[in-house]
Amino acid sequence: MSPEEEQEYKRLLPTMARNYPFLLDPFQQSSVLCMERGESLFVAAHTSAGKTVVAEYAIALCQAHKTRAVYTSPIKALSNQKFRDFKQIFGDVGLVTGDIQLHPEAACLIMTTEILRSMLYNGSEVIRDLEWVVFDEVHYINNAERGHVWEEVLIMLPAHVKIVMLSATVPNCVEFADWVGRIKNRRINVISTDRRPVPLEHFLYTGQDGKTQKDLFKIIDRNGQFILKGYNDSKDSKAKIYEKDKAGGAGAGGRGMARGGARGGGRGNGSSGGGGGKNWSGKNDKNIYLNLINYMKCSDQLPMVVFVFSRKRCDENAQMLASMNLTTEVEKQHVRTFFSQCIQRLKGSDKELPQVLTMRELCLRGFAVHHSGILPILKEVVELLFQKGYVKILFATETFAMGVNMPARCVVFDSIHKHDGTEKRLLNPGEYTQMAGRAGRRGLDSTGTVVIICKDQTIPPADVLKNLISGQALRLESKFRVTYAMILNLLRVEQLKIEDMLQRSYVESDSLRESKEKQKSLKETKKDLENAPPLDCATCSPNSQLRDYHDALFEFTRRREAIWPRLNDENVINKLLCSGRFLIVNSGIHQLQNECVILIKELNNKTLQVLVVSEDANETTQKNMTAINLCKLPKSVCCFLILEYILTHLGFSKQD
Repeated sequence: MSPEEEQEYKRLLPTMARNYPFLLDPFQQSSVLCMERGESLFVAAHTSAGKTVVAEYAIALCQAHKTRAVYTSPIKALSNQKFRDFKQIFGDVGLVTGDIQLHPEAACLIMTTEILRSMLYNGSEVIRDLEWVVFDEVHYINNAERGHVWEEVLIMLPAHVKIVMLSATVPNCVEFADWVGRIKNRRINVISTDRRPVPLEHFLYTGQDGKTQKDLFKIIDRNGQFILKGYNDSKDSKAKIYEKDKAGGAGAGGRGMARGGARGGGRGNGSSGGGGGKNWSGKNDKNIYLNLINYMKCSDQLPMVVFVFSRKRCDENAQMLASMNLTTEVEKQHVRTFFSQCIQRLKGSDKELPQVLTMRELCLRGFAVHHSGILPILKEVVELLFQKGYVKILFATETFAMGVNMPARCVVFDSIHKHDGTEKRLLNPGEYTQMAGRAGRRGLDSTGTVVIICKDQTIPPADVLKNLISGQALRLESKFRVTYAMILNLLRVEQLKIEDMLQRSYVESDSLRESKEKQKSLKETKKDLENAPPLDCATCSPNSQLRDYHDALFEFTRRREAIWPRLNDENVINKLLCSGRFLIVNSGIHQLQNECVILIKELNNKTLQVLVVSEDANETTQKNMTAINLCKLPKSVCCFLILEYILTHLGFSKQD
């Protein structure tokens, strides 16, 4: 923030629409100032940096102005959580998703982006009273299946609606904000910060049994520096595990991280068990998780979120740890009471569904599962129990990282590869950062711990890990596409045509920018032309023959274009290029300059044999034509010569 903005913020403090019991970060203060001035903004910050404060202030402004606000999110889990949070803060809050509608007449509505798009197409009354729209996790525009929805909504929003876009850090946020500003014809302020409230430390885990339980190696410290020693130690540990497994021996346990602990990045030598690959089994998985969880519990690293890129494996991982119990009797009683109260909304037989009974048993032991296959009510129960600290280990898919405000002490990656519906690939830096950002609780932890489990026989290459952890996130790219539903909906909207939607899409942002720049340049050129003095040139004067020359040249070009396709016809070519035909050839490639040739015969479809005739240089008074050699010429050269011959007979000379 500039000194002027700091002073402006201090003057604003007594009259702010919402006061906070803590000092706002600089990017939050800048955001508040922009919204107080009625300006739209794009806020890019890391996960858990405090972007929700910006959304809250936009809603508070609407309450102060007696207008309406809409908060949109990409997933229902995030919508449900924000509904609970905003309900406690503002009171007059509604929820509209595909599953449920609660208080749709409220001044502040929480909804998915698809619901807002439907409202815009249908001309909902909500839009008339709308002042602010908050787009959370706007980097979801990169999603191949649903990203186009964000573009449609941004294009269709009325001019009176102000916009707040919240995103993870992306490299082209200024470019994206520039596009939004152009289609909305307004200023979009870009506010970004790379500061992370809770620094992260990244580890590789190679332990498989009690002897190697402490084989946790730090590879990135809290300052983002790569620790080569920790990486090499993890490679040594994994190599010894593989050798022991290959020899069929149990392997002698080495010195783990007794001194280094979870933060030390010390050396661990030897282990038993398989190194992965073809011999990998569920038993190996179980041993890894049993030892990792025990070690993290002893190191005070719980609660812990384990990201698994398969719903089936989420369930299997939770079930295979049935022997573990992480809750006290007091905690079990709280879970039992809370769970029973929550499922009272279910009908009699639904309370005994296998998924309900299984989740209840898991929660009692301190475990839980969170993915799209879980009943909505159970996901909500899991989220609340996790926030209260009763769920210690949560197996979740990556959707859990999409904005849901449930930070953990530690985040574990079951794998750094995932299947994206097309192929199995390495996570990109943006995906990794989004999930890793759940580690570290602001105000509770000095650092967050991120652990990558190494199950394969080898450790990933150092450059791969560096790029994954510290690499640049993916750029925001357009996923706009025209669908039948869009065409039908736009036919009902009189204010917007299909062509307008296409022209304003993000994929056309460069063309839009260039078009406006060209229009500006054209205006300036016309102005300069009007102010320019009259030309004093005989060649360019209105009475000169320059225009006649231009017209003749234009006609020459037009006739040549009309004749050339006819010459390309095989029958025409064969008729014109027959044996005995005389041509004047001018071809530098064949060293012929205005030479007379006689067509002898056709060698193939592309080459003709000709007899070249030249002047006898010894005769000065009379020019005798003498055959000097045979030559091969392409048909295309001969065809062009015939074209010139035809044009000449139409009244055009070489000088024309």
